[in-house]
Amino acid sequence: MDRLRSLSFFFPAYNEEATVEAVVREGLAKLPRFADDIEVVVIDDGSTDRTGEVADRVAAEDARVRVVHHRPNRGYGGAVRAGLVSATREHVFFTDGDLQFDLDDLERLLPQLERADVVIGYREKRADPPKRLFIAWVYNTLIRVLFLAPFRDVDCAFKLFDRDVFTRVPLSRVRSNGAFFSPELLLVLRAAGVRIEQVGVRHFPRRFGEEKGATLRVVLRAVRDLLRLRLRLLLGPGR
Repeated sequence: MDRLRSLSFFFPAYNEEATVEAVVREGLAKLPRFADDIEVVVIDDGSTDRTGEVADRVAAEDARVRVVHHRPNRGYGGAVRAGLVSATREHVFFTDGDLQFDLDDLERLLPQLERADVVIGYREKRADPPKRLFIAWVYNTLIRVLFLAPFRDVDCAFKLFDRDVFTRVPLSRVRSNGAFFSPELLLVLRAAGVRIEQVGVRHFPRRFGEEKGATLRVVLRAVRDLLRLRLRLLLGPGR
């Protein structure tokens, strides 16, 4: 498979006024190569800068663009959840709003849809500061050990879904709205028998704004949610 009938592309944006327009325009320029019908959805997650204003201006210029505003901020997981819920096309793709990925790499994911329902990227060479690299290594190792899950990079923000997956496995089964949302989503889908493939993608240094996901509070909350999910899966459905 090298082309889709329709594709929803969304990205969470929290205080990304320097990049939000560039990400939207990159989507509009590059994604028609991969799908006959596209939509671009910006999830303005309670930004306190001009992110929402810039996104609204770009949306007013192109009917393929929509903006979802959160007030107050719901956190990264809440923003990704909103994007998945807001998507209306047959396939759903998301990345972050910081220009650390190249949308051309979607061509690496598409062929895997022949044998998978979900295709996720992993960063071939992660362009992040040493502290963030260490936290990611510990986190991914914990998930592989606790869940016997083969995921190489659970938090890589380059994921493609067949939207029907969320009919079979409702998003209500994913309880986190924080940094653990993406790992929990993959683990819940895997436990439900959803076919997931992994593909290497490029990763680039952040050029604008600040890193937002590696504070001690965020990391501790993610570890707490991880342990809760391990217990829930051990106890079985309904827990």
